[in-house]
Amino acid sequence: MSAQQTLATPYTEAVEKLAASVHHHPALDNDFYKRWMAAPLPYPEVETFAREFYARTVNTSVMVALSVLNTEDLAARVECVKNLYSEYGNGDPAKAHLLLLEQFLTDLLTRLRGAPYSLDELRGAEALPSTRAFSEGQRSLFSDADQRVVQGALLGQEHLAFSMLVRLYEGVRNYKDLYGEDEFHEACEYFYVHIGEAEKEHKAEAVVSAAAVCRGDDDLARVRQGFDGFLELTAGYWSGVHEAMLSAS
Repeated sequence: MSAQQTLATPYTEAVEKLAASVHHHPALDNDFYKRWMAAPLPYPEVETFAREFYARTVNTSVMVALSVLNTEDLAARVECVKNLYSEYGNGDPAKAHLLLLEQFLTDLLTRLRGAPYSLDELRGAEALPSTRAFSEGQRSLFSDADQRVVQGALLGQEHLAFSMLVRLYEGVRNYKDLYGEDEFHEACEYFYVHIGEAEKEHKAEAVVSAAAVCRGDDDLARVRQGFDGFLELTAGYWSGVHEAMLSAS
């Protein structure tokens, strides 16, 4: 029996149904993903994506940490801690998810540009207003005084993450000819860690923690508030990235 089945509550099914709705939302069904997966893009567009995705993702582990701090329910907090531990490479600094992303993005941009692309370049770019709005809104949700809103935001984040990374990886395959066969798969560790294990676990953990804070329909409504808020922020973020990429090309 899985941990999710063991910790099932009367609201687990409702939370699962809410989580599944991400697939019909512009946070996931949008023009950015369609363009990203369709064909190789010119360097300026890929650099724009890389800078904005990094600016967005650099805060992920901090948001999970905030979900730990801002959740009082013990069962829900335990699930958040599991998520946070995974973000930091399950105790191995070399496998911390942000480090794997930095390695991948700087390597890809180096290959596309034909000249070294430094981490300072990636970190030093000024984020788009839409990316800053996402980050500010994300922090507000994960710092909310109501743990139900926090858990709803976490539910949205984790249930978008798996499908997001699948789509990003499919787009990355358009640049496979820049690598040797084995070299490409070695470079894609960031995606494999998430798609193969981490994000599937995070999705299940987020359902458990969100259901744990639901004792009635009012609680579920507050979870939905955080969930919907995160999805709306994400849709705005990807719309901004897409427009910036078109301008860059």
